[in-house]
Amino acid sequence: MLLGIGLHASLAFFPAAWWVQDRTSGLDGLFDEFLWAVHGFRMPVFFLMSGFFTALLWRRRGLGALLNHRLRRVALPLVVGMLTIIPLTAAVGDWAAASAPPPEVADDDIWGKVFAGDVSGVEQLLDRGFDPDLRGEPGGWTFLHAAAFTGDVEMLDLLLSRGAEPAPIATASEGETPLGVAFHFGHEEAADLLVAHGGGDPLPEGIEWSAIPGWGAGAAETEEDEGSAARLDLSTVQRFFHLWFLWFLWFLLWLVAGFAIVALVVDRRDPHRPGQAAWPQWVMWSMIPLTIVPQLFMGGGGSYPVFGPDTSDGLVPLPHVLAYYATFFAFGALMYRSAGRRGKPLVDTIGRPWWLFLPVSFLIVLPAGLVFTFDEAAFSWPVASVLQVAYAWGMCFGLMGLFRELLAEERRGVRYLSDSSYWLYLAHLPLVVVAQAVIRDWDLTPEVKFLMISVAVTALLLLTYQLFIRYTPIGTMLNGKRLRPTA
Repeated sequence: MLLGIGLHASLAFFPAAWWVQDRTSGLDGLFDEFLWAVHGFRMPVFFLMSGFFTALLWRRRGLGALLNHRLRRVALPLVVGMLTIIPLTAAVGDWAAASAPPPEVADDDIWGKVFAGDVSGVEQLLDRGFDPDLRGEPGGWTFLHAAAFTGDVEMLDLLLSRGAEPAPIATASEGETPLGVAFHFGHEEAADLLVAHGGGDPLPEGIEWSAIPGWGAGAAETEEDEGSAARLDLSTVQRFFHLWFLWFLWFLLWLVAGFAIVALVVDRRDPHRPGQAAWPQWVMWSMIPLTIVPQLFMGGGGSYPVFGPDTSDGLVPLPHVLAYYATFFAFGALMYRSAGRRGKPLVDTIGRPWWLFLPVSFLIVLPAGLVFTFDEAAFSWPVASVLQVAYAWGMCFGLMGLFRELLAEERRGVRYLSDSSYWLYLAHLPLVVVAQAVIRDWDLTPEVKFLMISVAVTALLLLTYQLFIRYTPIGTMLNGKRLRPTA
């Protein structure tokens, strides 16, 4: 949960579909690598541990108590968050995007002119000999990708009239066609124009773009603001039906529902010992290679490769994403009460060689995975998928072993931080966006700004947790009742 604060704070410091782009934003730093490194293991760890504690509750208290607990601690916060935090984040994001100063674009900066919607400026540079299919590095976007991102139909028309290839494939994490970009951000006119120029398959008769699952998932709409760059805006419908950064709670409810069905069958087989059935360990270990199957479907099966799992924030989860996290959840559930070779609990021993798991995963598997992920060779995506899965599982086991080594004993500070982390993550995004917008033009290095945002937001949320959450009904909803210390 705490890494999520840093992950979202980093998005202002490299080109990304985000409300705030810092004046220092660029691909020279390590912020995009930080994002990939964290995204590759953060939620797999979460769902593995969620599966473990779901099994613990079932075996100790029974299925009814488990479902009651998850409804109170997961479903209820999700509903409250959809009615409060998500609309607040949308409003803050709109404000931050609208308050951005007009970009300063150099005379020969054709990329800046494309993003800023300067059609005449781009036309002049094309007349001077700029290639309309020039690719940006390292992302692999062309000018058409950029114009599709902003939804600038006039810019698209100019580029296509100058011979731009209508369906180039990008080579990095945004690795899709211009039509894919326009589709993701819900730009209907741009999508129609690209299809008309042979940039994709035409729509079947009678079908609207909005009827296709995934349309507008990027939640970006173009609005002209006195000639400045397009800004992010969200319709009321999109805001309500997209769960944004709370999608993981919705996924957890789906996985608990599936777990409950299995548990109900198991309990009925042996009604005198509910929650006590054991599974053969080969079922648990099979989850590791099984993860490769949904991983192969990420990024459109490698059409627009990404490092780490796809994001699915709609009410109907993407099947391959749900299946991916289900393997970690199932492993965690089956790991509860599983024993190692010497009879010790497997959860205590599985990550014991953390000193090997972590450096190999982080220093060898991660870099190799990034290379193959963004390589254009036909065999690269299957290799990249294996490496990505190896990275996720290696980090899971390594972190379990490291934390078992360092934090095996109860510590008040760690317990307090653990309790607060749920609230910190649920409430952090509006504050992160505000902080990014406030300091985006400050004359500081991006590393200093990143630390300022992460530390300030975390400190402020810890203060609000202590004063307004921990000993209130909100804290009870999130973590159970906490009593104030007495003399």
